[in-house]
Amino acid sequence: MSQIQEVKEASDIVDVIGSRISIQRSGTYFRGLCPFHGEKSPSFFVDERLQRYKCFGCGESGDAFTFLEKYEGMSFAEALQHLADKANITLESYKKSSDDELQEQLLEVLDLAKEYYHYLLTEHKTGEVAREYLKNRHVNNESIKLFQLGYSLPGWDGLMTFLHKKKKYSLDLLEQAGLILKGKNGRYYDRFRGRVMFPLRDSRGRVVGFSGRVLEGTAKDAKYINSPETLLYHKSKMLFGFSELFQHIRKAGSVIVVEGEFDVVTSQQAHVNNIVAIKGSALTEDHAKLLARVSDTVLLALDSDEAGVKATKKSIDVLKSTKVELRVLQVPEGKDPDELIRKDPKLWRETVKHSVTAYDFLISAAFIQFDATTPSGKRKIMEELAPVLSSVSHAVELEHYIKSVSEKLGVQQQTVKDDIQSYKKHKKLPEEKKEKTEAQKIEAKKLSPKEKQEQYCVYLLFSGDERRLVDRAQELAEFNFETAGLNQIIRSLASQEGTVTVKTFSMHLPEDLKQTIFDLMAEYRSFSSATSDGSDEEWKTALAKLQKLSITERINQITYKLALLDDKPDKTEAEEEKQNQLLKEIVLLRKNI
Repeated sequence: MSQIQEVKEASDIVDVIGSRISIQRSGTYFRGLCPFHGEKSPSFFVDERLQRYKCFGCGESGDAFTFLEKYEGMSFAEALQHLADKANITLESYKKSSDDELQEQLLEVLDLAKEYYHYLLTEHKTGEVAREYLKNRHVNNESIKLFQLGYSLPGWDGLMTFLHKKKKYSLDLLEQAGLILKGKNGRYYDRFRGRVMFPLRDSRGRVVGFSGRVLEGTAKDAKYINSPETLLYHKSKMLFGFSELFQHIRKAGSVIVVEGEFDVVTSQQAHVNNIVAIKGSALTEDHAKLLARVSDTVLLALDSDEAGVKATKKSIDVLKSTKVELRVLQVPEGKDPDELIRKDPKLWRETVKHSVTAYDFLISAAFIQFDATTPSGKRKIMEELAPVLSSVSHAVELEHYIKSVSEKLGVQQQTVKDDIQSYKKHKKLPEEKKEKTEAQKIEAKKLSPKEKQEQYCVYLLFSGDERRLVDRAQELAEFNFETAGLNQIIRSLASQEGTVTVKTFSMHLPEDLKQTIFDLMAEYRSFSSATSDGSDEEWKTALAKLQKLSITERINQITYKLALLDDKPDKTEAEEEKQNQLLKEIVLLRKNI
């Protein structure tokens, strides 16, 4: 057995997927909302026996390896190593690609840099200035440990000396990791100098970059410096605190989005732990997808200045496609969450508790931006809000917001409604995709009665008692299946010896045949609402029906051939003999119905 096969057999797809998204048992399947596209009705199925998953909304499908590659962004080698580690299997023979090896080296040197920075902050005398700075910002030792905060020396080559001269890592590797820069004179120097260091982790908890906050900088020093884009670090995907506070986010079912690392650190000290910080001024599509995977509600707490309001509006637009509930925290103007928390942690908790809907925020922002006492101001407000209100799908909610806006403007509700209709008329909105039922999502193929019964028998075979798996397959092997691939699957299973389970049998099938079984069972179950337990009585009844349909189909075939022979006025002797044989066969078949 290959090591890949060994890892596959030792892994459980339900554990792999269930530890990352919410799935619930539904008969012989697990199901949940698809993590690969936005939806309200669950169309994502996981089969524990076949070790496969498929979404009948977007079509994504595969095994545990495929899921980790698509969901976590792992390479095949990383997925293999991850599952091997979980199963306590030591990989020996698998050869990694050059990219995989480089990635491992980068992760190694970045983690060592994190340890170096953390040591300087927590144990070395040179870190006293940073320790004092953090103390003044009310950052306690527990937070320093949780987030592994660090300190970079103010000199030009502290980290480089440690990693290159002492640990013998190449300068090229350090540059690729974003830790050092090459000057105009050709000499290298540390990227981060004299700063409090925040390790930036990916969704798997690996350090992929850093953010450095200046302590006592000159006017030309940037307040924050971040790692550049590298093989591992991508700003558009980075959420500070996501890895460290993941379990709190999952438990809360909601996540607060802020702009700064200190906002996250001090918030968790105030016991508001479901919080992350973006890198940049607004959410990206990648951020939105990541947040939607783990939470039902996103609360935006970006800056309250003009730039912050613009960023909040942009973030709302990005999050609309994810189906999460969207709310906004009204942080007092001129303060960021960190300042508010340091002044009064209780006030921050109250702010979180009294968030407003995205629509309420957008309405308030429009009335702040424009003068509602002038005709031109009223017009601009409605130009701003017509697109917003036209996207409210629930009639009661829409009525509420129309009433609110009309009262603020001092106009009739019908006037606001007219403006919304006018916007819809002149700017055709993309037609909202209607949530389809599972039956609509899965277009049932036009099958003959025999093909339908074949599928039903296969469904019973693979969802029933595994102790009877081979025996039942041997019974089915007597039939000639019309559905593509089923003959090969049934005959292969019928030839098995010893103890066989669906999982161990399917592991050795080609990928296309694995998918054939999964698709057939899932489709049948979806459009038939089957809830079978595969009992002996049900199996015998199903097999008898398949036998009857097979005979009926053969009779129909013979009847057609006889009709063709009857139409021939001058039959040959061979044709006469053939006709007699067919007549005898049809008599025997009818006796067996």
